[in-house]
Amino acid sequence: MVYLQVASDDQGRVAHGVKEFCLNYDGQVLYHRAFAHLVARQEKLFFLLFIFILPFQRVTFVGDNLLGIQGLKPFNLLSAVVVAYLLFKSTPVRPMDKIEMKSMRIFLLYFATFTIAFIRSIPNAPLFHSRFPEVFPESYPDFILSMYVVSAFYVLPFLFILRRLCSFHELEKITTVICFSMLLLSVTFIILVLMNPSVLVSGNRDDVSELVSGSRNEMAVLCETYYGIHYNTIGTIYICTVPLLLYRVITRKGLWIVPLALSLVAVLLLQSRSALVTVALSCCLLLVQRRNYVILFFGAAVLGITAFLWAGPTIDALLSVGFQNSSDFSADAVLTGRVDGIWIPLLDEWTSDIGLFLFGAGRNGMITSELWYTGALFHAGHAHNALIDFFVDCGAIFTSVLIVLLFVGLATALRVGRKLDNDLYWALFICLFGFGIGMLTEREIFPTIDNMYVFPIVAMMINLARLRYRV
Repeated sequence: MVYLQVASDDQGRVAHGVKEFCLNYDGQVLYHRAFAHLVARQEKLFFLLFIFILPFQRVTFVGDNLLGIQGLKPFNLLSAVVVAYLLFKSTPVRPMDKIEMKSMRIFLLYFATFTIAFIRSIPNAPLFHSRFPEVFPESYPDFILSMYVVSAFYVLPFLFILRRLCSFHELEKITTVICFSMLLLSVTFIILVLMNPSVLVSGNRDDVSELVSGSRNEMAVLCETYYGIHYNTIGTIYICTVPLLLYRVITRKGLWIVPLALSLVAVLLLQSRSALVTVALSCCLLLVQRRNYVILFFGAAVLGITAFLWAGPTIDALLSVGFQNSSDFSADAVLTGRVDGIWIPLLDEWTSDIGLFLFGAGRNGMITSELWYTGALFHAGHAHNALIDFFVDCGAIFTSVLIVLLFVGLATALRVGRKLDNDLYWALFICLFGFGIGMLTEREIFPTIDNMYVFPIVAMMINLARLRYRV
């Protein structure tokens, strides 16, 4: 009797299962689940392709307009696909936790500040075009598309990673894609330099006037021609990514030594002093933090031998900082003219006007300076200092809030890092630390091609912290 009862129960459950399967099949529930899984895989693939293509977004065939339509570029189309997946997703997304909610609030504050600063700059579009016709479009729609919409695409990785890619496996996959992208960038750059050896003897002044024109030496011309960006921008890309390659070497041993070595060679050939110093410092910090002193000493020995056998224009320029064209050693000489040529004139002008001091002049505020034609100010598109540039755009009130948030964020990141003790987390932290050093002489706070890697790095750090608190 017991056997018959169990068999009867099993038959009932089987019949119920068959019935439910039929209902699900007839109701297309299984089809929808399979379709949702396929969409989830596709959206991740598109996003990883977006991450991979970031350094090459202005290369020919990627940065050119299709059919002659302004803004219809492959990179913009790929960005639009990622936006569509993010906004019109068909797969369920987990609810926000406290860390994600706080992160989103700070992000919305940041993006709202960027939007307000840009809206204030729209009336200045004709002025921007008259002073930098090769950078700023003439029409208002093109100005909005190029200066706001495209810039907004750079923050997509932050939102996508924060909301959709939270597992450690997914974060590792993003890191791998970034490393392969840097491998391709390094290989192509080294090949281009070997094909154009004259760039290594063209000299590297790296002063403000050169930074403004972007075409004062052959290296700048080479990078603009093949990558569509200045070599300092490429240097910033390496600042934000080389620690990830070193992390791969530390965790995967010999597999990633070649990509790391090629990236270091590319940085050496790039002739960007800030990139060379910051990358070297970042690698040393990561190795010290991980207590990998053997790799540190070996790397220092290789660097010393390389500098002795072939100093190259980058190291020559680095050793001559503050001693060019003058025997005087001053802050302006060390910072290659930024102090007297940009920072002091801008601060004097902005502090003399209460409106400019409190609220700034809007996005790209430096270009609106009344000192433009007096000779007291270098003709640059930005202030070559992230905080000064933000102050010129947004004023003292928002700058004070920014400084507080930066200090709070730094303290929080350090505290979380000590608790996590995770190699990937510290590599990401060193990437941001290197970018912070670069903010002293370059880069910007608002989204640009220079800081495009900051957004995925911050999102990955946040998600690593969330993983710990979920355990």
